[in-house]
Amino acid sequence: MSLRFIIGRAGSGKTRTCLDEIRAELEARPAGTPLVLLVPEQATFQTEYMLATTPGLKGFIRAQALSFRRLAYRVLQEAGGAARPHIGELGKRMLLRRLLEQRRKEIRIFRRSISRPGFADSLARTLGEIKNYCIEPADLTAAAAALRDLQGAETLAEKLEDLYLLYNDLEEFLEDRFIDPDDYLNLLADRLPMSDVVRNGDVWIDGFSGFTPQEFRVLASLMRHARRVNIALCADLKTLGGKLDNTGAFYPIQETYESLCQLAAREGILVERPLVLDDAGRMRYLSPEIAHLEKHFFSYPAPKWNGAGGGVTLAAAANPRAETEGVAREITALCRDAGYRYRDIIILLRDFDHYADLISSVFADHGIPVFIDQKRPVMHHPLVELVRATLEVVVSDWSFDPVFRFLKTDLTPLAREEVDLLENYVLAHGIRGSRWTDGRLWAYRRRLSLEEDSEITEAEAAELEEINRIRRQAVAFLDEFCQAAGRAANVRAVSEALFHLLERMEAPELLESWSKLAESEGLLELAREHGQIWDGLTALLDQVVEALGDEVLTIEEYAAVLDAGLAGMRLGLIPPGFDQVVVCSLERSRSPEARAAFVMGACDGALPARVADSGILSEGERERLQAVGLKLAPGARRRVFDEQYLIYIALTRSSEKLYLSYPLADDEGGANAPSPVAARIKELLPGLAERSWPVEPDGAGVDEISFVSSPGRTLSHLVTRMREFKAGRSVDPLWQDVYSWFMRSEYKEKASYVLSSLFRSNREGRLPAGVGRALYGRRLKTSVSAIEKFRACPFAHFLARGLNLQERAVYKVGAPDLGQFFHAALKLFGERVREMGVNWGQLDNDACRALAGDVVDQLAPRLQNEILISTARRRYLTGKLKRTVQQTALILAEHSRRGSFQPVGLELAFGAGGDLPAVTFVLPGGAEMVLAGRIDRIDTAQGDAGLYLRIIDYKSGRVTISLQDIYHGLKLQLLAYLDVALRYAEKLAGGSTLPGAILYFRIDDPLVRTEGAIPAAAEIEKRIMREFRMTGIVLADPQVVKLMDNSLSGDSDLIPVQIKKDGGFSARSAVLTPAQFTLLREHLRRQLTSAGSDIMDGVVDISPYRRGANRPCRYCSYKPVCQFDILLEGNTYRIIKPEDAGSIWSKLQQLKL
Repeated sequence: MSLRFIIGRAGSGKTRTCLDEIRAELEARPAGTPLVLLVPEQATFQTEYMLATTPGLKGFIRAQALSFRRLAYRVLQEAGGAARPHIGELGKRMLLRRLLEQRRKEIRIFRRSISRPGFADSLARTLGEIKNYCIEPADLTAAAAALRDLQGAETLAEKLEDLYLLYNDLEEFLEDRFIDPDDYLNLLADRLPMSDVVRNGDVWIDGFSGFTPQEFRVLASLMRHARRVNIALCADLKTLGGKLDNTGAFYPIQETYESLCQLAAREGILVERPLVLDDAGRMRYLSPEIAHLEKHFFSYPAPKWNGAGGGVTLAAAANPRAETEGVAREITALCRDAGYRYRDIIILLRDFDHYADLISSVFADHGIPVFIDQKRPVMHHPLVELVRATLEVVVSDWSFDPVFRFLKTDLTPLAREEVDLLENYVLAHGIRGSRWTDGRLWAYRRRLSLEEDSEITEAEAAELEEINRIRRQAVAFLDEFCQAAGRAANVRAVSEALFHLLERMEAPELLESWSKLAESEGLLELAREHGQIWDGLTALLDQVVEALGDEVLTIEEYAAVLDAGLAGMRLGLIPPGFDQVVVCSLERSRSPEARAAFVMGACDGALPARVADSGILSEGERERLQAVGLKLAPGARRRVFDEQYLIYIALTRSSEKLYLSYPLADDEGGANAPSPVAARIKELLPGLAERSWPVEPDGAGVDEISFVSSPGRTLSHLVTRMREFKAGRSVDPLWQDVYSWFMRSEYKEKASYVLSSLFRSNREGRLPAGVGRALYGRRLKTSVSAIEKFRACPFAHFLARGLNLQERAVYKVGAPDLGQFFHAALKLFGERVREMGVNWGQLDNDACRALAGDVVDQLAPRLQNEILISTARRRYLTGKLKRTVQQTALILAEHSRRGSFQPVGLELAFGAGGDLPAVTFVLPGGAEMVLAGRIDRIDTAQGDAGLYLRIIDYKSGRVTISLQDIYHGLKLQLLAYLDVALRYAEKLAGGSTLPGAILYFRIDDPLVRTEGAIPAAAEIEKRIMREFRMTGIVLADPQVVKLMDNSLSGDSDLIPVQIKKDGGFSARSAVLTPAQFTLLREHLRRQLTSAGSDIMDGVVDISPYRRGANRPCRYCSYKPVCQFDILLEGNTYRIIKPEDAGSIWSKLQQLKL
């Protein structure tokens, strides 16, 4: 029994030596004693492949490439100890999540972290580390007692006591039931003497820089029972024989070497003379620069290399994406021009999480096959999402989010279009809870008004029938699981119900079909992922049942336990192809055959990495534990020095080319400094010039041929260069050749389409002839508000009225709902007053409040299927609405008392089926425009000159109207309603009428702002009345004004009029003469006819107006569609400049002529 070290620096051939010795043994004695090669877990596949592809070696049974844990599994199978079921890492995490919940009252430090995502993972890692360092539960209590005597260590003592409780609970639970994976190596050390797996054989150990105490126990057992143990260490003999230096790059190796020598001495094992690989001829480096860096990077002082070879490249890029694009171009050039295969190239990352997804995306664009050497989390996978959503449906009582997360996994029989239809309906009507499963048909409809229920149309009935059919399919699987889960007596029953649900949904078959589809599309990693996820999930359910099968948990507790397991679940994928670029982290780097290595993200703080405390125990706590006799893995301070060894690994992974790159800025634009490694490389290679990798070819000394790679990515660059050419700037003739190639290739159609973007402006001209008529018909049925929208922006009108694009209806009380409610309430109030045979002014305040309150109580259940009484919060809102309607009714009653105008029409509809006929306009070309709408209120009052009309429009916000608004067609509603009322005066009032006023009335329950002492009640009422002062335009006739406010003596608090001392109207009064009203009505008809003609002619310009700070885009819901941007060519506002009233009246007079 002996121990031999194989010692050599990086690239000296240690791995090759191990493999060659095994090959020689296999060729000499194919059936001899065991040959075992122990390597890190991530290297087993690669090592097996290298051994199996040995030329002339047809097969073997003696040799095995194993990890420590896999060796344990083999030995336990043979020698016993594997009879108990094995609880996996995920099962242990789920068990710990349950134990945490059970110990919630006893634990102190961890109590607040129990429900924190990932805490069970952190706890499992800490307990695993404790086991790896051979620490027993009693050791924790002894250390906690010792810490109690130290000042400032109380928190750490309590933390150890928490760990003891959980560690002890875990051990008690596992005892005689399960084998913990963290015990594998201890079992291996104990059972190895009873096994023939390594007895009298030879063992090689390669790829390790250090070992845990558990692994040292295994090594001791191996030394006692194997013929020879060979351990390869990455260092030179001079370093290993020197003084320990914990700041040196090889300190981890030095420490390991010393520990192994001491172990051999304790075990009485002969240490053979080491095999030292220092022959320069054996070194793998074909690049003298890389060889120079390997030899001298950590040597001070060190000679400089002044030769020329091109083996090392230092590059900077603007940001991580530009850096990744640069790497992709370099790889393409190596494979296209230098004869490299993709498998000859490795990418090494220190900041793996930041770059992995970026590399996948960019390399796909460049057509570079890549394997990301990382176990994939599964939380994003549809099957996992379906499981989590299923449990959350039960926990949340069928709330919206989990139901539709379940349905959108594409694992249900429903098509995505059906799910979308159902989602829109449920979202609009706020359906949840028992309404999903009570069996009653859904017949909810959104009311266009709050009148009594209208008859359901044939189209509505068909839609409801389809909705209920989809609902039945959606509910079928979930409801059956909910019932089974409700009957389940324990964890086993819930898990079985979940498994049966997935089987009934034919999840395994669907996943298999997805896997085949992904494979046919060349997405091999995705195919493997779909192929593995079912086995992974069922194995997880098995572990739940094995660990907690007889436990009684609520569904919420079960979901939390399963979630802990799913969060830790990872899929380990082997490379789906052999000719791929491999991307791995520096810690997992095992690629001795790489010809070229790219070290990305070499920024200060990333290489070497800033090592921070992570996990449950901090750096300071680890040091205190070591002081009381508990030794754990090195803390952050020690790991900082270990970074030096990782840098050494990064610089020595390739034989021919080394690229070190870094981004000048991060993704948010923050500046990055280059890594100190870059400065050291420049120091050792003074002739090395740093390169720059631009985002796009810019002609500034850049080799533009490097941007010609895959067709897709090259086309993107071609667009950029053609844009430069279009702008009159010079472009490399290369791009003309590229353009010609695309025009002759299979990509011609795509290239032509993409290049057409160069001539696109964000403009919309007229629709083709006839399209407007096809959209709207020969008779354009429209409203005044639609015409106003057209005048504000023709494109917004086209989207809203032509294409009928609408935002999804949501079950909430929004501004339109409040407006609908207020209108209905005031109409019903007016009808009740009329039924009482009195006018508004004859109601006293108490009667007014009581009647308004009754009206609100009657209407509240009708709004959106009882939304106002669905929750306590919304019932409170109903109270606010009641106060607002009461206050509004009081003010309107005061108007009635102080004036003579009384309502003759409330919510009066004109148009098909309305109270009044539609207004029809004949447009140029023979088409017709039919105007329909609803007038909130029409009042009349008798004057000396005749019967006057007043139009009132209710608004829930503060609205004004100006002459300029009317002139430009932006606010035509009040004037149009007046025109309709005057046109149909005979039907309304029994005779001709005159225009009296067009006014906005604000519905509100205003707060009165005061300073100092609270004003008297009369003053408060006066201020409230001012808040309700109407805006609009009134006929410039003192008698008509008196008919609206008979108490007026100066500034009216009811209407926008102020009387001067001489009895005339002040300049602040919003008044018009009868002639001016006539002129505006004529202009209104021109505006309506002109707008209707433009709509029918297909005018859809993206042309929003702007008047000062006012522009319709501010609240427009169609911005994502039009993408209006003043920085884009052709996107400009239609500026409306301020004009005085005199100028506008002059224009109106000229238009009349």
